[in-house]
Amino acid sequence: MARPGSYIVFTDFDGTMAQVDIGDTMFQQFGRRDECVALFNRYRNGEITARECWVNECNTVEFLQRETLENFAREKPLADGFHEFARYCEERIIPIHVLSDGFSAYIDVVLAREKLSHLPRYSNELQFLLDGHIAPLFPHTDAECTRCANCKRNHVLSLSGDDQVIVYVGDGYSDLCPARYADVVFAKNTLLKLCEKENITYHRFETFHDVLKKFREIVEKKNPHHRRTAALARKEIFMME
Repeated sequence: MARPGSYIVFTDFDGTMAQVDIGDTMFQQFGRRDECVALFNRYRNGEITARECWVNECNTVEFLQRETLENFAREKPLADGFHEFARYCEERIIPIHVLSDGFSAYIDVVLAREKLSHLPRYSNELQFLLDGHIAPLFPHTDAECTRCANCKRNHVLSLSGDDQVIVYVGDGYSDLCPARYADVVFAKNTLLKLCEKENITYHRFETFHDVLKKFREIVEKKNPHHRRTAALARKEIFMME
């Protein structure tokens, strides 16, 4: 069995740790849906950055109060199996960090409801203006990163140690960047297709029951080791600094 602390886990929130993409459903309900879909397609095609996408999507929301969004978020379920996965990691002193290109205004509501507020969370912020409009804030942005408004790659690299095996769990377009630097990748939906396109080794999952089953096998039956291409990618970034 791997020694305690030899693994570190990073997980996306929307559509991964949360059962649905709360950010997308937020804009569908409170913003102008067709405009938001068009903006996301432009972002996905590389025509606009993630930050530009969020700013413009927020501009489609004419009126939204924090309390309304929090009540909306309280109804959104956590992904099946996450509590069991988190408990397994806690028992083995394996840290979990939540990385999201969404917003803390709804993420923190779900974490608090599920008694998971102790998990470190890195995300964008929402400013609720007096006239009912909302504006995004990007405390973790990177000028060179157009895929994430909250640069997930930077968190993965800065929070992990050289001796730790990096595990990443994700489902979306913004998860490709950190997946390139992870030793073990769990992927579904868009991330799965992107990993196949870029020849990134991954484990398919639908729920965290699937993640736990495979992760337990990795931790308990194999010696921890780094994925060679991910280790080289991390080394290249550090050499550039």
